[in-house]
Amino acid sequence: MHEFKKALALSACAALPVLAWAAPQEFTIGGDVPVPHSASPAKPVQSAGGKVFAKWCSDCHSTAEGPGSQALQRKYKGAIPAVLEQRSGLTPDYVRLVVRHGMSFMPTFRKTEISDADLALLGAYLARPQ
Repeated sequence: MHEFKKALALSACAALPVLAWAAPQEFTIGGDVPVPHSASPAKPVQSAGGKVFAKWCSDCHSTAEGPGSQALQRKYKGAIPAVLEQRSGLTPDYVRLVVRHGMSFMPTFRKTEISDADLALLGAYLARPQ
């Protein structure tokens, strides 16, 4: 068994130069301009308000299947988008009112849960032009 592992290790080492040769290289256009290999796209940077939304609101309001989105779908009968991030016309003041006082079955969120500063970020995030 020991000899088998040794042979396996040697064959793996022998393959390294081939793998290094086959590794992606930087190509040039016309010999002058280097063209890097395509990389996977970077994840979009999430704003501070988007992070607050993701932490406190997304479970209920980020998809059409969420309970908050379903309640808004029933309330507005499809006249406006039920998913909050797809809405336009939300104002920071309205967001603050609903978060602090609740609505229908949505609970209230105290300052010890969502600080005033985070609530301001959330309001700006949801009020942004879509």
